[in-house]
Amino acid sequence: MGARRFNIHEQISSADELFLARLAAEVSECHFRAPNLIEVRWGIPSASEADEPKLEPGRLTKAQLADLEAAVNLFVNRHYHDARTALEPFVDMNHEEASKLYIKVLQKLRVPDWDKTARRINRVSTDTLFVPAGSTEVIDGQKVFLIHQGLSKSIGHDAPRCVVKYVIHHEMLHEQLGTSADNPHPPLFRRLDRSFPERVRSVRWLQKHSFSTIDGGPL
Repeated sequence: MGARRFNIHEQISSADELFLARLAAEVSECHFRAPNLIEVRWGIPSASEADEPKLEPGRLTKAQLADLEAAVNLFVNRHYHDARTALEPFVDMNHEEASKLYIKVLQKLRVPDWDKTARRINRVSTDTLFVPAGSTEVIDGQKVFLIHQGLSKSIGHDAPRCVVKYVIHHEMLHEQLGTSADNPHPPLFRRLDRSFPERVRSVRWLQKHSFSTIDGGPL
């Protein structure tokens, strides 16, 4: 089953809001023995844990390589609109690593239909992680845990309770361990992540609905 396209203007129900807050409190108390001090909210996560792109000079002319290097520099310097334009020719030629970076750019720009583009690109690059189920972000100066609205009942796939709890647990675990973008899932993280009850069921559900997980293939 493919991931559904979501309209950023759709509204989560108040029941879903209360449901998420209740599950966040349960996860925090049961698994971390402490109250959660970071807001958990529905949204469309912009984070992605796919590998950073590598240049493949053997497939490119010198001019193309220079253009791709410039596009990467635009991304690093957060000039996302310019990076998007610079990367489009490489997406058209199905350059795998440039296409991965292009997905990241669309996420940073919060393009509403970025997931549709990612699914198309994913047919070329099978290891691309294209729909994060959750992320930790800073919005209006405040750190928040974002849980993809596709898991909600009111405008999403009505994910099982254990799936939503697993995603919340995953994000809280990042916070508790202080993981970095360079190494988001060190061995201790993976060991604690695997200890979550009903993890196998949760991960399988996420994979079935085209959400990314830290497990690359079937469990």
